[in-house]
Amino acid sequence: MLESLRSRLGTTLLFLAVAVVAWLGLFDRAERALLPTTPAQAGQERLEANLTRAAALFGTARALNAVISVLQSTEVTGGVVVAQGTVSPGQALDPLNDLVERFSSVMLTATVALTGSVLLVQAGDLYGFAVLLPAGLVLAAAALWLPGSAGAAMRRAGLILLLAAAIAKLGLPATVMATEAVAERLVDPLLESGDARLRAIRLPGLDSTGAAGEETGETGGMLETLRQANDIPAQINRAVAGAASLADAVVDLTVAYAIKIVVLPLLTLWLIARLAEVLIGGLLPRRQGP
Repeated sequence: MLESLRSRLGTTLLFLAVAVVAWLGLFDRAERALLPTTPAQAGQERLEANLTRAAALFGTARALNAVISVLQSTEVTGGVVVAQGTVSPGQALDPLNDLVERFSSVMLTATVALTGSVLLVQAGDLYGFAVLLPAGLVLAAAALWLPGSAGAAMRRAGLILLLAAAIAKLGLPATVMATEAVAERLVDPLLESGDARLRAIRLPGLDSTGAAGEETGETGGMLETLRQANDIPAQINRAVAGAASLADAVVDLTVAYAIKIVVLPLLTLWLIARLAEVLIGGLLPRRQGP
């Protein structure tokens, strides 16, 4: 019994000492002093690169959407003898315009998700070891002195906080880096191919990068560009001819970003969380004796 008491007391003092060190930010300072680039910084750099790319694709998608909308609204007047009427051949682009509009929504969602991920990694780096780790250690230390269900509940709460600290400080950056490592082989080639095909689309009112030029930023400017074209139906036929390539690029990019932004991070984070739970649960001592 005396040996058990000494063991609990020693473990409690150790937990409290580590909690104080973590709360003072000494672990974070040591990490920044010893590592040229912290895991959080490396993960944040990758996320910001993806954010820049997603934002550029969102801008390109919105420009394509605007130009196709203008082409849809273009009317051609013609007549034979006494019959004359107005037709809108651009309405053939309506399904493609819907697809591009949905793609722009996907890219907007990806941009928001990546921005949130950057903030989450920053918050985890700031509060993981400085707040969550000390709180979890204090609860784990208290659980050693509480009997029965109260001690079990306290231990469980401490385990949850320690798990949250590990995920916030190390798990989130590890998720980003692991996702990028897998995506470089599986998803990035599809992204690069779709991006290149999307930027290769040539429509009236778009510059060579696939974005709307300054002079075509408004609908009036795009209409003026169309008016300056010698053959508006030919421009529409050109857009219709490129619809298949544009649709393929949009579908590829949508699937690639869904895998890279949603599927891979969630799967990786789940695996890391399960591993951390097993390791921390095995290392965290249980109360023994009265």
